[in-house]
Amino acid sequence: MKNYLRSAHIAFWALAAACFALPSPALAQEEVADKSPAEILAAAPADHWLPIPLTDLMILTLPDTADGTKRQAVIQLLPAELSGGHVRNVRTLARTRWWDGTKIYRVARDFVTQFGGNPDAKTLPKGLETVPESEYYNAALGAKRDADMAALQAAADYSNEYQGTNIRPLMKMIYENGGAQKVGFGGGWPIGSKTIDGETKYYPLTCRGSLSPAHYDPPDTGSGSEISVITGEAARSLDTTFGMVGRVIDGLEHLQNLPLGTDPGGFYADKSQHIKIQSIQLASELPLAEQPAYEYLASYSPALLQYIEAHGGYGNICTVPTPIMKVSK
Repeated sequence: MKNYLRSAHIAFWALAAACFALPSPALAQEEVADKSPAEILAAAPADHWLPIPLTDLMILTLPDTADGTKRQAVIQLLPAELSGGHVRNVRTLARTRWWDGTKIYRVARDFVTQFGGNPDAKTLPKGLETVPESEYYNAALGAKRDADMAALQAAADYSNEYQGTNIRPLMKMIYENGGAQKVGFGGGWPIGSKTIDGETKYYPLTCRGSLSPAHYDPPDTGSGSEISVITGEAARSLDTTFGMVGRVIDGLEHLQNLPLGTDPGGFYADKSQHIKIQSIQLASELPLAEQPAYEYLASYSPALLQYIEAHGGYGNICTVPTPIMKVSK
């Protein structure tokens, strides 16, 4: 029986400050408590803001609205060293402009917006990989998460001891209720792990804004041509049941604020309701003047802990995502 829970969360957008102060000493705890999330980000050291490689970005464009409003979403793919065949397939699909003219055919409230191969049945480009379920996991994700979290702990300990702060450890502020045994940030990504047959496995978490390949019954994991964009927190149930290839870092509203499908599962009842995708292309293939630039707050920055705490310090690791901002070149 076909499984139409075709997956995919981020996105996310942190309330990033429009401009940044010069690097400053860590704030005392009583001062941090009085600052808003945006003010904490503005006070973060400039070198704690790291560039997102242009080669990891895709641009999804929908037709303008009736009043001329532009509709674009910026997607960040998992970097090559932290991912596998699904991401390579997605890069191939974008490079060949395969998605141009395909449709959004499912919009389920607080769950997913789904687009791609079905119902267009386009011939797929050559060279796509058959991806096994084992590639839902990636040991490099765990290595990156653990290295960044160890560096964050060391930075927080140093700041607490020598600069008089009282920065709380991450997991005293965030509890995990989505099935992972241990979570943390690595390279700006939320990463979980669990033990399977005595071995620790690491995987990217399916948070709001994530992109996940649709598929039918296992062991089919999908080619990556059909994608679901996660638009609700409940989709954490898709962790390791589907792959995760990236996240929307800007313009998620254009994929979320669409007419809801009325058929079961949020599918559109009639093809006339389908929403055409104008294009999905790699950002590196845009004219130089149109290439976007984004930065994220380093996972080892104590400002990340302060930022999370300023939001109330509760929820799961997806509740307050890694701060990301668009920058001028």
